[in-house]
Amino acid sequence: MTHPRALIIDVLAAIEPGLPTHVIEAAVDQIANTRAKLRRLAQALHTAPHLLTSGTPEGPRLIELLIRALQPHGTTHLALPRCADCGQQHALTRIDGPRRLCGNCGDKFRGAASRLPCAVCGKNLLVAARDNKGQPRCQRHRPQETDNAALICTLLQKLDTGLNETTLTEIVEQTAPKPFQLRALAAELTDRPDLLTGQGAYGSPRVLALIDALVAHGARTVIAPACPFCRRITALKFRRDKARCCRRCYDASRLQPCSACGQEQIVATRTPDGRPLCGSCMRGDPLNHKSCADCGRLALAVHHDEHGAALCGRCWRPPIATCSFCGEQKPCTNAGSDSPRCLTCQRTQNRAPCSLCGTVRMVWGRTSDKEPVCAPCGRPSEQCESCGRLRRVTGRTADGRALCRTCYHKHPSSFRACTECGTIEHLHHRGLCTRCAAPGQLRAVLSGPDGSMRPELEPVITALIGSDPYRLLVWIADPAPRRLLAELASGAGPVTHDALDQMTPSTALSHFRSILVANNALPERDEYLARLEQWLDRVLDDIDHAEDKRLLRSFATWFHLRRLRRRSARRPLTINQIGGVRHEVRSSIRLLAWLRDHQTDLSLCTQDDIDAWLSSNQAGRYVVRNFVTWAVENRHAHGIAIPTRSESRTRGQALLPEADQRWTLSKRLLHDTTLDTVDRVAGCLVVLYAQPCSRIVSLTVSHVTESDKGVHLHLGARPLDIPEPLGHLIRELVRTRQGHATVGHTDTSPWLFPGGRPGRPMNPARLMSRLNAIGLPTRAGRGTALMDLAGQLPATVLSRLLGIHIQTATAWSQEAGNTRPGYAAAVARRAHRRSE
Repeated sequence: MTHPRALIIDVLAAIEPGLPTHVIEAAVDQIANTRAKLRRLAQALHTAPHLLTSGTPEGPRLIELLIRALQPHGTTHLALPRCADCGQQHALTRIDGPRRLCGNCGDKFRGAASRLPCAVCGKNLLVAARDNKGQPRCQRHRPQETDNAALICTLLQKLDTGLNETTLTEIVEQTAPKPFQLRALAAELTDRPDLLTGQGAYGSPRVLALIDALVAHGARTVIAPACPFCRRITALKFRRDKARCCRRCYDASRLQPCSACGQEQIVATRTPDGRPLCGSCMRGDPLNHKSCADCGRLALAVHHDEHGAALCGRCWRPPIATCSFCGEQKPCTNAGSDSPRCLTCQRTQNRAPCSLCGTVRMVWGRTSDKEPVCAPCGRPSEQCESCGRLRRVTGRTADGRALCRTCYHKHPSSFRACTECGTIEHLHHRGLCTRCAAPGQLRAVLSGPDGSMRPELEPVITALIGSDPYRLLVWIADPAPRRLLAELASGAGPVTHDALDQMTPSTALSHFRSILVANNALPERDEYLARLEQWLDRVLDDIDHAEDKRLLRSFATWFHLRRLRRRSARRPLTINQIGGVRHEVRSSIRLLAWLRDHQTDLSLCTQDDIDAWLSSNQAGRYVVRNFVTWAVENRHAHGIAIPTRSESRTRGQALLPEADQRWTLSKRLLHDTTLDTVDRVAGCLVVLYAQPCSRIVSLTVSHVTESDKGVHLHLGARPLDIPEPLGHLIRELVRTRQGHATVGHTDTSPWLFPGGRPGRPMNPARLMSRLNAIGLPTRAGRGTALMDLAGQLPATVLSRLLGIHIQTATAWSQEAGNTRPGYAAAVARRAHRRSE
């Protein structure tokens, strides 16, 4: 019986075809409101459906209650069962073996069964009371009443508990509020006073309750008993071998082979025919599953809403609350209590010994008695119905057969119709497909504690909602973006660059900003320049001396930032340019600190101080030349200078070890179709046109033009004519280029090499890593290409075609031994002298 509720409804509908289905369903849900009741009722009706119409007083009382619930709706065939003794249709609240009796008949049988020989007169009479030894007494020979509470207090005072008589009396009366409880407790303590001093495991539950109350009040001679089997001091709620024991030892004594998996496990429940089931098989038993009210999947119900509808673990989300551990607004268990706990903290903080294997692990679940269970014990493996392998169960078929993760996603039972749009696919949650669930999830994250969303966040919704729904849901579930969106939801005002700059810098924040810029929710800006400005504010604020801070801020603003802002207006800055400025500012900070340590400052230092600085082992000694020159020009320093280093601009550049290696790499890049087009084009730009990775990733589609003569690429002041087959590769790249952004992706990216962030180019380090992976060392490849080109072309032509500085081109030409520029100058001078 995989569907006991459906079986009951079908039986009732067959007997009473005139009753509406919703009436039958409501009555079944009202009477059989637990899984155990459903199983008992279904088993009884499956075995003997005539109990509904014959009036036979047999079977569970649920049959009678079900008939009484349906009779007001006009039943014609259902018949109430009659008392097995008097034959009346009274409430059958008593049982006599398999027969059911009404209350009056049951009391008569009960009275006859309660006649026992009196311990005083020996007559077989009704038992009116029992003495301290538990012997029956008739009404005439009731035992003499004694003050049992005072007797217990006297026993406790002999133990010297340190508690006064009033406190002891209150404890005794709270522990045993009824006379028969006081009488039994007094008799037990009189026979065995050692129960209070460590032997309480051999007493009754009332004795254990008294010991717990005394220990809680600080009784010094009363000892809490330990489990007689494991010696742990814990709650002794079970009985084993005439002693009280803990749950673990009790379960260990009653292990039985599970009727489903065959392993010796603790019996968590039993099947309708009495066979044992372990906890894992009980949770996997389709009889214990319900249809989820949201997604319709047959699964274990983990929650019931206010209307009693069952929700599976995929659809139920705990309410939002402030976690008592991490302090963040998240879905929390125990949200209505003083200590709510989010799911992350619950997994990381909730560690306990597993009640099944004893290993200390994170608590995955709990047994029916609230004992902790670890994940390996709580999720046992079963044989997959599809592939036959022993795997953990991810889903089940309609008839309850297990499916592993791989097979479940292929099985037709995993595809369901979306409750909103009707699309049949793998549902995300609450009966919704990913396309229908994504907008609601996004708005829920961006909503405040009151459930409403600020109107200023609508541009954020617009920017994100166009993404792939599945990728968007994965992104929302990630903790970092979720915290970012929650912070925006709790803020005020529109979402601007300044508002995002006030948040804690992170990779998620940078990615989120790229999404908004790419989808026109924020204006575009040079991120490298903005990061440099923020970095300067942080670094300069850490300088203690006010004059040094003022001087460095003026230098950074008027020398570097002004120049970089002009460049940024023409083309985006590169990370190498920003890195050079940072290195220069750090070196300048070290120079000013070094001067302070030598009892001087920049306005008072001499050339001797500067020479001492240059001869020291400080990093970046010559890098501060721009700072010193600027300080002298602006009269912040006098009579000092740092000479230009005489070494060549090309010194230290790596070259390929083999003479023809450049052409071997070029041939492979041009003709090897197994390589990615991105790698082929970028590699050719490195080894043929000496372009650095930072320059390659900044190229846009506007740098590529096409005419009747072929493809042209603008790297410098004049366009380059690109020969085939490289021209064909560039055309293909322009046509097939695609970014790797999963959220916020747009098809209007201008970059020739789009990156992983929407609207942003590929990172230079990422491109360098890709080229190194295919066997192309980028630094050595560019150095070799530049050396070869500088040996063949004049420096001016090299600068205009490749977009490098004229001084750099001249230095490379000299390094390559290109004498043609000098020869042309000499010829020009001779011609000038002849004309004179």
